[in-house]
Amino acid sequence: MSESKQDLQKIKDYIEEHHIDSVEIGFADINGSLIGKRLPARFLIEHLTSGTGVCRAPLTWDIQSEYFSTSKLAGFEYGAGDMLLKPDYSTFREIPWRKGTAFVLSDLDLDTGERIQVASRQVLKNVLARLEQLGFVSKVGSEMEFYLLDADKKPLFGGKETYSIAKVGQYSDIYDQIQRNLEKFGIPVEALHTEYGPGQTELILEFSDALTNADNTIIARNAIKEIARKNGLYASFMAQIWDNESGSGYHLHQSLWTKEGENVFAKDKSILEQYAAGLLSGAREFMPLVCPTVNSYKRLSDMSFAPTKVGVGYDNRTVSTRIVGKGNSTRVEQRTGSADANAYLLIAASIASGLYGLENKLPAPEIIEGNGYFNEGLPDLPRNLQDAAALFDKSEKAVEYFGKDFVEIFSELIHFEVGVHQTTVSEWERERYLENS
Repeated sequence: MSESKQDLQKIKDYIEEHHIDSVEIGFADINGSLIGKRLPARFLIEHLTSGTGVCRAPLTWDIQSEYFSTSKLAGFEYGAGDMLLKPDYSTFREIPWRKGTAFVLSDLDLDTGERIQVASRQVLKNVLARLEQLGFVSKVGSEMEFYLLDADKKPLFGGKETYSIAKVGQYSDIYDQIQRNLEKFGIPVEALHTEYGPGQTELILEFSDALTNADNTIIARNAIKEIARKNGLYASFMAQIWDNESGSGYHLHQSLWTKEGENVFAKDKSILEQYAAGLLSGAREFMPLVCPTVNSYKRLSDMSFAPTKVGVGYDNRTVSTRIVGKGNSTRVEQRTGSADANAYLLIAASIASGLYGLENKLPAPEIIEGNGYFNEGLPDLPRNLQDAAALFDKSEKAVEYFGKDFVEIFSELIHFEVGVHQTTVSEWERERYLENS
């Protein structure tokens, strides 16, 4: 974003007044991992407006930084060139548990000054700009589940301890640090509670405009993992860690507002219905954006609180989409996402789907009552990444809302993920077949 001299002076003053000696400039790679550079504050002050260069590989590489892209933007065949991290100083804040160090998010530019459109933060910005053309502002709330693990990567505590005040009290050291540090870090927390699996926890961020919420989600995930490691623990947002325990989801609550501050869903039922119909229409095609790994799909099983069918109901957790709330709290919850998703892309997928419903004035969807898991009239969600990739590959909606270049890069990524899985021999296979074959 363009910064005024007054805004930049405020950053310089903040650095001096708070004795900041180091600044981390971060961005989300295509997988949603927060990466970047650490700079001396002195260097940042000297080059506040110019940004700093990094390789373009993170636009395309896999979750282990394996670089394979054939993209003209980032592939080896085209030189694997640089891009510029351009700090968005509206996101500047001190890291509370590391005094003297600040953090700022960045957008990504080519050396020509052109914004890189396939960067995940920009993909979301483009969807939001299209929504604003209809006169709406999107507000969202993120619910993310994760596991707290001990030094041996075993659950911090056992059993199903959902909403347990006792467990939060027993392990108050880590829960206090997570909640208080996120709040001090400028990330408003609505709730933090134990969930359905052993050692499982859910973080609920306060609802806000969609870009701010996505930024906060990306930052919060990284912060939680860092705070856990400083306490000799691990925090994992892997979708399904153990065969027979609860998977970790990412549920997105969303509503549309006028620029004057009115909840459109509460005012106009037809807008709510069109938006919900759009969420259903995009659920299958956009599945790789909300469940991006092979592991993501292992949490989708009947009677598990994770959806397997595409449908909408009022306060109904057995389908993909739930309408809930009254008045200004009226909202739609999309329950398809897994905790390992890139927040920018998951939020973009939901809003683009709802936007499709509005732009095409889709008819009101059937409201599902009762147990949707066994409703044979509802479409199935894809149950593996290979099937989801096939739907994404031919999605005209994806090209329309995210751009052809992004779709090509993301398709290459998810097919690479499928290929790695198909050629990897697991410990389960060795135990099952080695002696018996």
